[in-house]
Amino acid sequence: MERLARLGDERKVDILTREILSDLWERRKQLEADPRKGVFIYKVVLGHVFSYLKTNGETGKIEYLQKILPIHPVHYQLPEVKNEDSI
Repeated sequence: MERLARLGDERKVDILTREILSDLWERRKQLEADPRKGVFIYKVVLGHVFSYLKTNGETGKIEYLQKILPIHPVHYQLPEVKNEDSI
């Protein structure tokens, strides 16, 4: 995650990591049900990284990642949290 966002500030890395872990905890039912857990986690991490970069106006970093990542741009957004009752 630190390399994806190309962050040099340890505090920012810590904050973003905590947000990602918290989000994964909230999505744990989805994660448990997903047969491709690594892909699910990767999408969540990417969503947070792109959201962080967008919020901080890091368009150059966003464009760079879009060129090198082997994933469709639709996955740059955070997936919705599904209601636990629907799982």
